[in-house]
Amino acid sequence: MLLGRFAGQVISLTSAALHRKLPGLPFQSMLGTMKSGWLSRIYHGLRGRHPLHPEVTNHFLGPMKFRRFQSADLQQCIDLYTANEPGRFPEGVRDQYRRSLIEQSSYFLVLETEGKIIASGGLSYFIRQNIAVLCFGLIHPDHQGKGLGTALLLSRLALLAPQGYTYAVIIAAVEKSFGFYRRFGFRQLPPWVDGHGQQHPSGHLSFTSREIIGCRKLLAERGISFPQDEKEIPLRTKSDSERSIVRLG
Repeated sequence: MLLGRFAGQVISLTSAALHRKLPGLPFQSMLGTMKSGWLSRIYHGLRGRHPLHPEVTNHFLGPMKFRRFQSADLQQCIDLYTANEPGRFPEGVRDQYRRSLIEQSSYFLVLETEGKIIASGGLSYFIRQNIAVLCFGLIHPDHQGKGLGTALLLSRLALLAPQGYTYAVIIAAVEKSFGFYRRFGFRQLPPWVDGHGQQHPSGHLSFTSREIIGCRKLLAERGISFPQDEKEIPLRTKSDSERSIVRLG
């Protein structure tokens, strides 16, 4: 969920994540050709829980259309954060969220219905182009449990560039949201510590280029669209203020 002033902790989490091996890597070539049957079952059994596993993708809602955050969305996004804040987020994080939106230090997707933003989430690269960080994944409480969180997660993963990397996808979460990410195969990393000394869970997911392509295909089949902005994802450095825009390909 959080980046910015926790950059040093993200570096530590990333280091831990890069030492984790993706189970079943020799079987990644299966993903591009299999559709059903025993080969699919073998792959998913070896891979374990992951964002494309049928058990976690069969029930999410569609169609829907995500778009990129615009400056005019700022207040609605703050309101969305406020609706999710009680009992979940550490004190002082709202200002960091606001700053990340204004500075666009992460690429943010939003989803709206009837002119109201009901979901938003950010994505950036961190230090290297094969390290991705998810931040501030928010669904309005009135719309939770309807598959929007799944669609938001998959849409952010689909924004990764399929450049042949195996990505380390990092999430510094809060206790009430981490169970959601575990469903998709995120593995627990050492906790991060907020400004008040409280520990919170963090996780790591290995995600291949073939899986990115598979994710895009799945979203298209479900009628879920998102901007084709893979070249616009910011590359974060160790410093909050030092960042550049990744221009791939």
